[in-house]
Amino acid sequence: MTSTLKPPPKAALERFHVGQVGDDTVETYLAKGWSLAICCKGCARLVEWTPPQLLERFGDRPRLRIAALVERLACGGDGGCGSREIAVFPHLYDAPWTWPG
Repeated sequence: MTSTLKPPPKAALERFHVGQVGDDTVETYLAKGWSLAICCKGCARLVEWTPPQLLERFGDRPRLRIAALVERLACGGDGGCGSREIAVFPHLYDAPWTWPG
């Protein structure tokens, strides 16, 4: 499946702060069918955690606030620059999704 996820405009990425996430939780994203788009401010790497991936990773912690998650993210792994300056935003998942919760 090909995602329609695209990086945010550079100005929006630079202005991002964790307070913009509000009180959204993993459960919010699962219930609304949103992917979590994770964008590095250092290298503009963009990763999508789809609802099935969110459920697999955090299904036992549905009340985990996205803001708390952002504070633990870094641009790591293959192709990552190591930056801890991360922006996140919701992206409507491109495949059919119904949260079983």
